[in-house]
Amino acid sequence: MSAALKILQSHTDRVASNNELCSDLLKELESGLLPPLPEVVRIPSFPQRASALPTGWMRTSLFVNQPQTKAKFLINEILESYDSIRIEYTGEQLNMFDNDVYIEIIRLAQGRTPGEEILFNRHSLLRAMGISGGKNNYEALHKSLQKLKGNTIKVTNANTGYSAFSLIDQLSWEEQSGCWRFSIGRIVVDMFSTELSLIDLDIRQSLTTSLSKYLQNYMSAGTPGEGEREVKVENLMRLSGTTSTLKDFLGKGRGLTKALDELKAAGFLTRYVIHKNKNGEHIVRWNRIPHQNSKRHASAY
Repeated sequence: MSAALKILQSHTDRVASNNELCSDLLKELESGLLPPLPEVVRIPSFPQRASALPTGWMRTSLFVNQPQTKAKFLINEILESYDSIRIEYTGEQLNMFDNDVYIEIIRLAQGRTPGEEILFNRHSLLRAMGISGGKNNYEALHKSLQKLKGNTIKVTNANTGYSAFSLIDQLSWEEQSGCWRFSIGRIVVDMFSTELSLIDLDIRQSLTTSLSKYLQNYMSAGTPGEGEREVKVENLMRLSGTTSTLKDFLGKGRGLTKALDELKAAGFLTRYVIHKNKNGEHIVRWNRIPHQNSKRHASAY
């Protein structure tokens, strides 16, 4: 047999062997002998002009109605929340500007896997938030990203035990180019793959007070079809981290009423009313309009 024929025969035998191996692997897969490939967990995609947060975070004091100048450094602090979730926080207190930064960061992370590096430009991020560039705003963004990276959060759930994580897993930047890199850790990605509440960004950028933004978060959490919702005003103060007196919080044209009027004018609420219940406690009741691109649209709750 010539050398050329020997080489051809060798390739033919190899192809036949590979085909046989592939056939055997397919049979094993079909019979269930091989373990299934692990599921790839990703940050889900959101409707256009929307971001999201895990529903369990929305009615807590993870992001508070406080100016940056009053931010405190917390160590193993139990945050205000409902009984279904317990959040223990270490790091500089996060406010609604940090929340605005984070929901834009999460939009950039749509479709990404845990630990995957994501590149962005600081000017483009600020512009997406409706904020101009400039030294002061760049510094505010830098500080906020460091706060989001430099915290430790322990979430305890009665059904699943606890998880400890940072909101941003890895963070790096190039000062001269203004380019940043970040990644989101596995625990956070897992939380975003469960129950989420959408945040309408067009409405968000029309809001002028941090309390309005907190209420948008709070009221975005809920189950469609429940009709009118209500909450005790004192609970809103507690959960939002508001430190004013109840009288000031309820004052006409400021505090809660100003924030609710702003949400109604922005098209987020269809109606609201503040009244006292039989125990003399102040209650706010509302109906809201879901994000226009969500499945909840056209069923106010």
